[in-house]
Amino acid sequence: IKTAKGLRDRRMRLSLEVAKRFFGLQDILGFDKASKTVEWLLNQSKDAIKRLAIDKNYNNNNNCSDGISGLKSASSTSECEGISSLDEVALSQELQERDQEPPTLPVTKRRTRNARKSAILLHPSIARESRE
Repeated sequence: IKTAKGLRDRRMRLSLEVAKRFFGLQDILGFDKASKTVEWLLNQSKDAIKRLAIDKNYNNNNNCSDGISGLKSASSTSECEGISSLDEVALSQELQERDQEPPTLPVTKRRTRNARKSAILLHPSIARESRE
């Protein structure tokens, strides 16, 4: 994944303490994939992320030679880093929301599945093997 700080691997290493808290939250939410838990956390933090993105953009505008966009240009100094795609999304959403009423959040129902059962449903050969 390409970010403002270069290429990043999709995998993350968590400290033992953070891993315990993360997987505890994942169990509470009933999610079977870590990406769903991270997505939930990002959605819950959306407003704080927007504020950070706006603050960062403001700070970049004050410190960078390219004060219009806050993006790093070839001639800008190393102190002026470009905003990440997450920041760009937050900023564009902020600009759109200024002209619109706040959207209502849809109520989502948690779906829990038995991992083995869904594997059997997806792979008929596994289902045959398990019946034999």
